[in-house]
Amino acid sequence: MTNNKSNEVKRVGAIGVIANLFLLGIKFIVGFVFKSQGLIADAINSFGDVFSSIVTFVGGKISSKPADDEHEFGHGKAEFVASLLIGIFMVFVSFKTIRSGFESILNKESLIFSFILLIVPVVTIIVKSLLFMYCKKLAKTNNSLLLEANAKDHRNDILLSLGVLVGIIASKLGYTYVDGLVGIAISGVIVVTGITIIKEAFDVLIDKCIDAEIVGEMKKKIEEIAGVNHIDSIKSKPTGTLHMMIIKVSVNPDMTVRESHKIAGMIRELVCRNDNVYDAVVHINPDE
Repeated sequence: MTNNKSNEVKRVGAIGVIANLFLLGIKFIVGFVFKSQGLIADAINSFGDVFSSIVTFVGGKISSKPADDEHEFGHGKAEFVASLLIGIFMVFVSFKTIRSGFESILNKESLIFSFILLIVPVVTIIVKSLLFMYCKKLAKTNNSLLLEANAKDHRNDILLSLGVLVGIIASKLGYTYVDGLVGIAISGVIVVTGITIIKEAFDVLIDKCIDAEIVGEMKKKIEEIAGVNHIDSIKSKPTGTLHMMIIKVSVNPDMTVRESHKIAGMIRELVCRNDNVYDAVVHINPDE
């Protein structure tokens, strides 16, 4: 992870902690005072958001560390460990809100209506919308799954707060069960999003290969290099959002070391032009 990207990730994490602590406080206080199950559930979600923001900050800090003797390919995967934790917490918190939704419906619970109840989700929607746009922009600029995960989490919080707002209005009109139904539906969406984030992070952590289409393009270009008889193998290993490429090619066995080294350099330079590649190791075999 570059220093600029690391700084952006840590900044997002710090801003997220401050914003989510603020939202967590007002949701819990207002939710308990006016007995709003929707706001209490939303407060639980904000608690998960605080954790996610802390994980983002720590993950960004660890990922920014340069390669060392024990981590020769850097610490880029720390970002995906952090994303995995965010995804797990999103799923966990969502199941808690689903349970709360069913309980509120079965117990026919009703809140104590106040216009303060309307203000809290509106404030949440505004704050989360700003955070979503900020994270989405930075995720695209820095090609960061961790920032993308945070953006998705903020988007889900917007949906959840909209549901809370609808539930409060419906309760005022006498439809107390709507609050629970909306909470259950939105929580289901969050579960799906969390599972998607978990899968994306897990793919990197178990060393999923680079896209086959990218490998195909590399093969075509390598085969066009003069002196390359054929490609023996192309393998990849993710170091974070980027991949380390391991390439083996066969050349004329009578070729000099200098000539084969020059071909290896040309292959490495060609492969490293790809935006998805961190570095490349090229091994030359004699074509027997």
